[in-house]
Amino acid sequence: MAPELLAVSTGVAIAYGIGLWVVLIIGPATVAALKGQWALFDAGFYTLGIVWWITGFRLARPESWWARHLYGPKKLARAEARYPETLDEEEASTPE
Repeated sequence: MAPELLAVSTGVAIAYGIGLWVVLIIGPATVAALKGQWALFDAGFYTLGIVWWITGFRLARPESWWARHLYGPKKLARAEARYPETLDEEEASTPE
C-alpha cells in the first residue's frame, strides 16, 4: 500500500493521530485507573505510558471498579489474597 493512500488529507491524518493516541495512551490509562492501581497510574506519566500497559495485565485491587464489575468470585478471591492490606484499611475506616 502506497504511503499517499494512508492519509489523503490533513484531516484524515489528524483523525489517525487521535485514534492512535486514544488506543495507545488513553485506553491503558483508563484501565489502570479502573483497576485501582493509582501508584502505577501516576508512574505511567513518567514512563510515557509503558507502565499503563503493564498494569493492564496485573490483578485489580479488590475494591476497584474493575474487580467489582468484571471479576467472578474466584478471581475476586485471588485479588483479596493478593491485596489484603486494602481490606484491612476498609475495615478500619468502617465505624461499628
